[in-house]
Amino acid sequence: MLVNFSNHFLVLSENVLVPGTALDALFWGFIAYSTQPIAAFCGARFDINTKFTSISLAFTSGVLIALLSYDLLDVAFEMGGVYPTLIGLITGILLYIFLNRLVVNFGVRLAHSPSSSESGRCNCKEKKLSSALIVGALIDGIPESASIGISLLENKIVSASIIVGIILANIPEGLASGAGLRKSGSSLKNITIIWLTVAFVCTFSSLCAYVFLSGAPLFMQAFIISLAGGGVMAMILQSVVPEAYKGTHEYVSVFGALGYSSIFILAKIISPH
Repeated sequence: MLVNFSNHFLVLSENVLVPGTALDALFWGFIAYSTQPIAAFCGARFDINTKFTSISLAFTSGVLIALLSYDLLDVAFEMGGVYPTLIGLITGILLYIFLNRLVVNFGVRLAHSPSSSESGRCNCKEKKLSSALIVGALIDGIPESASIGISLLENKIVSASIIVGIILANIPEGLASGAGLRKSGSSLKNITIIWLTVAFVCTFSSLCAYVFLSGAPLFMQAFIISLAGGGVMAMILQSVVPEAYKGTHEYVSVFGALGYSSIFILAKIISPH
């Protein structure tokens, strides 16, 4: 089955086939990350059921675990071997922890400022979760998007599972963060601007990787891809799963398995190679 997107081709039976130009890197980066600001706007604008948000986050955790296993770390290992992959993974985890703590501490200081105390609108718990999701979206989104550009350098093919997986993961992240920021007192305008900026940065990371990493050593490309894996792993364990468990309890594993299965099917059946 072939779907034409103005000179971009999606072959659902095998892989996403692209010509491998800088425009293609920008196009697929946009497709993968355009759902983030839309979901964040919906989460902030509409009263999203907490149970639905928890189920969505549980599903997302499974999607991200599958992406980590079948696309990011596997590709990084094939490119650069064990050491660049492990170093990138650990670096991504530590970077997430550092930046997340930095943002959360800033949010706590802001919450205890005189202006925040007077307004009484700042909810530290909601701000903490929202900040964690935004930081996670950037830490795993930038290298993850860069992996799209890198893949176009190597074999002119973008995995269908990684494109669909990123889209599926971004929707609950955006919904949860948009709702959390709204509850913490952020305006709809500011929330939209924040997530448009995140999507813009992630989209152009694909283009930048294609342009600036052309001819770069494979170990460097492997490091960047596994860096994304580290960010994904840290976000899953520290933010996504704990928040999903609050609304789904023991069923978090069921919804997580459904998310994992969706990417497993894409990776093994639609993109068997």
